[in-house]
Amino acid sequence: MSNSSKLKTISTAAIFFFVACAPSLADDQDDADAMFADQDWAGAAAAYEALLSGDRENASNWFNMGRAKHQLEDYAGAIDAYRKALAAGYQPAPRANFFLARALMSSNEREEALLVLEKIAVSGGPSFRALQAAPEFEPLSDEPRFQAVIAALTPCNTEEYRQFDFWIGEWNVTSAGSPTPTAVNKISRREDGCVVFEEYETVGGFTGMSINFYDAHTEQWHQTWMSNAGSALYIEGGLNDKGEMVLESDGLSQNEGAPSISRVTWTPNEDGSVRQFWQSSTDGGETWTTAFDGLYTPKMD
Repeated sequence: MSNSSKLKTISTAAIFFFVACAPSLADDQDDADAMFADQDWAGAAAAYEALLSGDRENASNWFNMGRAKHQLEDYAGAIDAYRKALAAGYQPAPRANFFLARALMSSNEREEALLVLEKIAVSGGPSFRALQAAPEFEPLSDEPRFQAVIAALTPCNTEEYRQFDFWIGEWNVTSAGSPTPTAVNKISRREDGCVVFEEYETVGGFTGMSINFYDAHTEQWHQTWMSNAGSALYIEGGLNDKGEMVLESDGLSQNEGAPSISRVTWTPNEDGSVRQFWQSSTDGGETWTTAFDGLYTPKMD
């Protein structure tokens, strides 16, 4: 037999070998994944280890083997597997780092765990709640570096998000010229401090609500208001040099074609009260008329 014929025979045999093995490899992966799903941690760890002996670059299998060994309290094995998963490009990396840090804490490798947590803080990762809820991190609760990680993962925690806090409270609202309050308004912080939420109700049954939030992309405050009269308002802006919150409707796409533009100013007073002054204009801001002028005073129980 010529060398050419021998090569063809070997190539054909190799093709048949890999075709014959392919279903077996697929079955092995399915079996490993099934054991993992069924929380058969010992079986899953062994199955993934067997698979990885033939494919050292399978990041998902490294990660799942790490999780299985983690559950078996084989922390050294879990740490090694998580690191190999990350080296192989496992995504999302913060998830692997989260479990790696937990395994490191369980192995009393506090400094290494903190270094991994600081990576998570830079890249963004699991919710700060996930870190606070993980029992392995409880010993770090008073650690400044861990607190810095929590702060970095907590949304809406910069000073810009607190600019409207002077409006938060339960208020009696008295319209200009009225001797007694004409409405009550409850302003609260919602969504972990990302939203300032308004609930307004007059003595005559008119109600309305608004969500107010700082948009980090536009660096503007935004309010969307809706009432039981069906009247919507969209305004944006921010603090002026006097510390007043000034939001306007002019220039917003939602307000195109509207017959008037609005400007609302909230002024914090030294006595703790807040003035809300709403103006409207039908001539593009050349002249303004008062739509509402109200004084907010703390509601007493």
